[in-house]
Amino acid sequence: MDNVESDLAHGLFSKLNAPPNPSRVQIGNVEIISERDSRKVTCYGNLVVNNFVPFYFSVRTPMLYNIYTGKGVQKQSQSNIVYLCVPLLDLATDDFQWCFTDGNAAKVITRYFTSLDDINEVDWRSIKSDDFRTDNADGDEDRIRKKHSEFLVRDFIPNTKINRIVVYNNRTKTIVEEIVQKLGLNIIVIVKRDFYF
Repeated sequence: MDNVESDLAHGLFSKLNAPPNPSRVQIGNVEIISERDSRKVTCYGNLVVNNFVPFYFSVRTPMLYNIYTGKGVQKQSQSNIVYLCVPLLDLATDDFQWCFTDGNAAKVITRYFTSLDDINEVDWRSIKSDDFRTDNADGDEDRIRKKHSEFLVRDFIPNTKINRIVVYNNRTKTIVEEIVQKLGLNIIVIVKRDFYF
């Protein structure tokens, strides 16, 4: 929530392309975020993951669970976490340099793709699954990595591409709607508790 107004006012920046913002709140695993500073995006030569704005295909991710429980990261209330949503086909165009992965982009074994013809390389069963334990019912020990498959867009995405914001409760919805209205944006804000734990 602390970053929403800035993100909606200025658009979404990759970590390495973002203007300085000392008030920006960082959540997530610092070690993994730092790994992404040097992890090569193999389909684009010298670029690294943090040259890209990342999006998950999935909701209720293991990372959100860690943030919600405080496992390995600073604990946050889910009411402070919002989903900024952009239609895939609005980003997978010649207007952007983009790719997607079959797992967490910080992992060495993860593969990168630059054609939507390869979209079924994403494990949609893992994306949709809520059972991301290592010993899950399917016996898939790679479920956590695959559930974190990403769509990556180089450098920047304008705020006009954000078409929906999903929030945890009506209190957060009211706050976000006020920000959207103040900025004169056309973004739908909805409560979807099934996006959360």
